[in-house]
Amino acid sequence: MLGICKACGAVNRINANTALEKKPICGKCKVEVQLHDLTQEVDTEGFYKVLRNAKGPVVVDFWASWCGPCKVYGPVFQATSREYPNKVQFLKINTEEEQQLAANFGIRGIPATLIFENGKVKDSISGALNSDQLKQWINKSL
Repeated sequence: MLGICKACGAVNRINANTALEKKPICGKCKVEVQLHDLTQEVDTEGFYKVLRNAKGPVVVDFWASWCGPCKVYGPVFQATSREYPNKVQFLKINTEEEQQLAANFGIRGIPATLIFENGKVKDSISGALNSDQLKQWINKSL
């Protein structure tokens, strides 16, 4: 998986199998790469860096802090990331902070989850899913 360093913006290759036990450190500036389970919240620049460098599917949760369903779905999304170590990249985009990015992908309601492959949207789904629904949807797209 990839991790974007919030301090220097470097793209880091992270072994998902060890990232849960040992916090990943940026190879460039030696600052901890912030992950939640195997999910990372990124800004627009980080999002495009991951899309350019990802070797497999990227699943993205578009959310906002004021959104009740997003608060329910967020932990499910993060926990599900543990089910796909080194197979699927999981990102979160805060639509309050990245409004233009959300608009670029036609996000009209949140939470909205998109799967990207080779830098392009492969599938999307709206609403808060439970763990089984999310895994079924991801597996259908793999």
